[in-house]
Amino acid sequence: MIPKELLDFLRSKDSFLIIGHQEPDADCIGSQLALGSFLKRLGKQVRQCNQGPFKRPEINSYQPLFSPRVDPFDKVSSPGVVVVDCSTIDRIGELQADIEGLDAAVIDHHSAGQSFGTVRWVEGQRACCTEMIHELMLALGGTPTPEEAHWLFLGLATDTGFFRHLEASASATFRTAAALADSGASAKAVYQQLNGGKVLANQRLMGLVLSRTQAFFNGRMVFSWEELGDRTQLGAESRESDQIYQTLQGVVGVEIIVLLRQETATTVTGGLRSRALIDVGALAQSLGGGGHVRASGFSCTGTVAEVKARILELVEPAFADKSQ
Repeated sequence: MIPKELLDFLRSKDSFLIIGHQEPDADCIGSQLALGSFLKRLGKQVRQCNQGPFKRPEINSYQPLFSPRVDPFDKVSSPGVVVVDCSTIDRIGELQADIEGLDAAVIDHHSAGQSFGTVRWVEGQRACCTEMIHELMLALGGTPTPEEAHWLFLGLATDTGFFRHLEASASATFRTAAALADSGASAKAVYQQLNGGKVLANQRLMGLVLSRTQAFFNGRMVFSWEELGDRTQLGAESRESDQIYQTLQGVVGVEIIVLLRQETATTVTGGLRSRALIDVGALAQSLGGGGHVRASGFSCTGTVAEVKARILELVEPAFADKSQ
């Protein structure tokens, strides 16, 4: 249920800063764009902020619509801040310092993380953040335009793997998809946006990462990584992580997937996916990140080898058979 405090917050403010997490995906950007557009239709002033980088081809064209930092001029009117799709405040990067002292509302669907914000609407069982934004629009007496519906469906399709990741109890998400279709969203257009426009260098990087895959605990955990110089060497912008997860999830017996990237000589980012046995949201939280029970991410200091060893130690108790 949407907190009354959030509805009052959105009604009472005349201007807003809408902020999403670093290295955004389509659920984050779709949530920002749709909410910002809707608030503008309510007569509000809106500034979209996201530090980026916009690495995913399906959202790259939206980058000019976002500011990487908050202009001090935009803070003169004491705008309300709405942070979407973020389980921890550090996920918004340098924007954290820019919004200090401002009232902030948080709209998120991640089950793990560190609480922040003046007003919070967090529901970990939700399939995506755009589903929540759609419900928020309806609660404020509106419906999405066709363009807003497209952005919302784009986020829904991203975080559900075009419905592949939904459980039997996910009827509400299908109803949201139907409502967005009624508002003008095209599943065909969204699919083309998510799966078209691939860059060959990115596909080669994906192949390289897949070729490194290692198996542990009798194949129940698979692990791979991206080295510091891989992208420069191949001329790639991203590694098509979603396709890697999809490929590895089809391997017989796989319970957990770990993908690491050496960002700098001393920092590593990681993505985690699981089927049923391991809460990777809690696992990511222990590594400085957060997310869902079945999908999460983190950033920490160290090398790929060091973080790999730590993850193996953390997940080992979950497997009855300790053999590797």
